[in-house]
Amino acid sequence: MRLAVVSDIHGNLPALQAVLADAGRHGADGLIVAGDFCTGPQTGEVVRLLARRDNCWMIYGNRDRYLEGLGPGDPRWCSRQWAPLRWQSEHLGPEALALIAALPEQRVVALPGAAPIRVVHGSPRRLSEMLFPDRDPARLRLFEQAGFLAPGQGPPPLEAALAGVREPVLVCGHTHIAWQQRWSGGLALNPGSAGEPLEGDPRARYALLTWRGGCWQAELRAVAYDLDLIRAAYRESGLLAEGGPFAHACLRNIETGQNCSGRLVAHIERLAAEAGCAGGAVIPDEVWEQAVAGFDREA
Repeated sequence: MRLAVVSDIHGNLPALQAVLADAGRHGADGLIVAGDFCTGPQTGEVVRLLARRDNCWMIYGNRDRYLEGLGPGDPRWCSRQWAPLRWQSEHLGPEALALIAALPEQRVVALPGAAPIRVVHGSPRRLSEMLFPDRDPARLRLFEQAGFLAPGQGPPPLEAALAGVREPVLVCGHTHIAWQQRWSGGLALNPGSAGEPLEGDPRARYALLTWRGGCWQAELRAVAYDLDLIRAAYRESGLLAEGGPFAHACLRNIETGQNCSGRLVAHIERLAAEAGCAGGAVIPDEVWEQAVAGFDREA
């Protein structure tokens, strides 16, 4: 028995298609998707493609959750900060919005003859909590390069975050960095990001889980695809023009494998704090524009 594990597609249909083709060549019997279908140009196509598949188990991610309640009357609707989500909400259509809204935050995949798998987006405790492979220095350097850990900062202990998980396999996503680590309860696995990997390499990431010898064994995989297809989708859909700086930064993530959007958000949050408007759901447009104007996209 073999399952493909995918996360953080972010509306990148060519990346997902490349992953599914590779998984098919390797005999995957089913598909686990650990959330974050939004906020790219082809989220509707991604969701509908996955919804048509047999043996496909999905949950929602933090960016998918942002769509909840978004519409005219919500303070975020007219904010430049939230332009990519507004564009997403307007272009998804009722079918895809309903499919995403119906997804659970966590789920357990239990197949006959195999050990159960718990699927979360961030961690078992919180949707946006990051989990780190605390015994893998090479992987932790990627977290430092992405800005998720300060240089020399020790990560939170993985086992503490997994306390209470009864299933022998935990699948998570959210950080866009692939890793796997055995722990006292079994195996923790992050397949990385199919749509916006942050490992210094633009290839789409996913994992294969194989039931062998009475346990699940994981293989992390990277798949090349035509980046011009997703560049064209960003332009031709209107997302690049209407989504503003964050949409441009997300495309740079895809092209470079670097956390350009994370650097942009951190820069904006610093200026918002200096302006005395940190912590709110909406940053005033004037602060947003000032922050964007002072951001070095190439740094």
